Amino acid sequence: MKKKISYKDAGVDIEKADQAIASSKKIIQQTFTENVMSTIGGFGSMYNLKNILKDYDEPIMVQSIDGVGTKMSVAQQCGDFRSIGTDLVSACCNDVAATGAKPLTFLDYIASDSLNPKAVSEIIKSVAVECKEIGVSLVGGETAEMPGTYRKAEYDLVGVATGVIEKKDIIDGSNIKSGDIVLGLPSSGLHTNGYSLVRKLMFETLSLKVTDFLPGHSSTVGEALLAPHKNYSVVINDLVEKKQNIAGVAHITGGGLIDNIPRILPKGLSVEIDIGGWKKIPIFGFLTKALDLKNEEFYRTFNMGIGLVFIVDINDKENIVELLKNEGCVEIGRVIKDDSQKVYLNEQ
Repeated sequence: MKKKISYKDAGVDIEKADQAIASSKKIIQQTFTENVMSTIGGFGSMYNLKNILKDYDEPIMVQSIDGVGTKMSVAQQCGDFRSIGTDLVSACCNDVAATGAKPLTFLDYIASDSLNPKAVSEIIKSVAVECKEIGVSLVGGETAEMPGTYRKAEYDLVGVATGVIEKKDIIDGSNIKSGDIVLGLPSSGLHTNGYSLVRKLMFETLSLKVTDFLPGHSSTVGEALLAPHKNYSVVINDLVEKKQNIAGVAHITGGGLIDNIPRILPKGLSVEIDIGGWKKIPIFGFLTKALDLKNEEFYRTFNMGIGLVFIVDINDKENIVELLKNEGCVEIGRVIKDDSQKVYLNEQ
């Protein structure tokens, strides 16, 4: 006689995921607008575009998918998932908004070897809270329990943001020219980049714990590494709605200033960045002293304190800096004629 086995025997407990979603239902629904047509648990997410698109002549859909990478490992070590959703929503919505588009909807995906209802609920709620904060509808998601695919107590978190923009209003860097000014908005820390290197430094080389204080500073290692990724999408959308002349927007993610700014530069142009143009927050001061890297490697691995870049005409600079003064906007460089299409670091 064949032995019967269940899904639980294979290490998968569907009820645990159902519990987590059920406990998060209220906060998810708080992100809904009148345009959300689907219900939690449906096969597909439905969003009514009729009222949205009536204001557009040629609407363009913009999408971005991203994850939180090895920052999730730090959250697991700390047993604190309260801000990990902020990181995910910000990473995706910032990329959508960098084109000038307004993020509308969000989807998330959570996977693990074994879903802990408390942890999953905390992750979902953190995603929903950030979506609600910036006016984006969390229209759907997925959970997956896959023993054997992930290590024990390991979680993976991925999200997709979708937005819309009028075709003529797309910001793609094509209008950038020599003499334009580079403005920067401060980051809150590493955001979601460089964690593989930092984890090796902190936990292997220096043998620090997440509860230890960051050497020379008042915050713990865990607090410094879990500082939430800033969301710039509302700021960008506000400038677009005010018809400000923005030539280019670069979200400073993996690759830092070195690799991200050239993504929006037309041929024949490069950028000079004055790296002394902004105050470095503690985590970057610590890393600069602790890591044996050249300056270019630092600015390619980390955001080094600048999370978003605007490139604007010199005549628009003062007005935009004034509009963004509460965001800590600073002038950090300029566009120059140069065929290498790269970022030069000015260390003076």
